[in-house]
Amino acid sequence: MINKYMKIGILNSDMDEVTKDLQDILNLHFEEHESSYWGDYHVANISEKEKIRLVYNYVDEDWQEEDYKEFLLLLELNRLEEPEKIMKLLCERLTYLKPLYMQEVEARVSTKKYIYQNGGFILVDEY
Repeated sequence: MINKYMKIGILNSDMDEVTKDLQDILNLHFEEHESSYWGDYHVANISEKEKIRLVYNYVDEDWQEEDYKEFLLLLELNRLEEPEKIMKLLCERLTYLKPLYMQEVEARVSTKKYIYQNGGFILVDEY
């Protein structure tokens, strides 16, 4: 089974506003959480394994995504059935969202990393 993990950059720094927008579009409830690693974050648990998480990119003087410092918030689509469809829906409705990359992980077989460029995902690494 292949699991997909997608990362989307957010140009809006107001986590509560972004959460409300996501809840309205996806008709999902996001819960507030706090951890020593992720800091404050919001998560929607769709199923036991499917999650959408909204996190700060800069936590405790460290960047989660150093190559994407222009994004103060990050949206993670983790192990969703069809993350590309959700990404497309969200990016069409919320202009402050920008797709960054996706990883496909097949346990004990391979990991593929794709970056989002010119309207599509391009394979950049496989191991």
